Amino acid sequence: MTRGRKAQSDEMKAAKGNPGRRKLAGSEQATTEQQLQKIDVPEFLVHPRERELFRRTVEDYVLRRIARKPDLTAYARWAHYVHRWILCKETLEGKATWYKTESNHGEMLRRHPMFKDQLDIERVLQSLEDRLGLNPVARQNIVRGLAAVPPAMTGLFAEEPDDNQPQDGNKEAPADTVTPVGLLMH
Repeated sequence: MTRGRKAQSDEMKAAKGNPGRRKLAGSEQATTEQQLQKIDVPEFLVHPRERELFRRTVEDYVLRRIARKPDLTAYARWAHYVHRWILCKETLEGKATWYKTESNHGEMLRRHPMFKDQLDIERVLQSLEDRLGLNPVARQNIVRGLAAVPPAMTGLFAEEPDDNQPQDGNKEAPADTVTPVGLLMH
């Protein structure tokens, strides 16, 4: 048996002005959809596979607050390199990574050029994945860093000045931060 008032719908809360100031489920979905609509696939991604890799990765990372708008070019570069790596893999499918050549000194084994390309691309991919959080360890580090940022730091670079911070001309701290209890309140 439930106790208390019956829960109100988000529409009803929005109509009342959301008196509890809690996040509404509908508004959260709307903001994520708006964020995803703002994402434009860079023009240099011309192959459908590149575009799909970019779209799937960025959608997931934007929703998790890992990717920001300035990061999208790096994610696009990653999608391009993954596409190139897959092309190398498809070309080498069923072939050996070595081939024989004849010279004046006899037969020699040489690496297939596509295999060399694949290894070079793989090195670039590993570096990008570590920076962009595209492997589990790097992603955990990014998420841990996002969780460590206190809420007070979110408005650090806002255009309007914070009332609790001293201004350039006024070097004195507000009265409520003078006591140790006041320091903990911020």
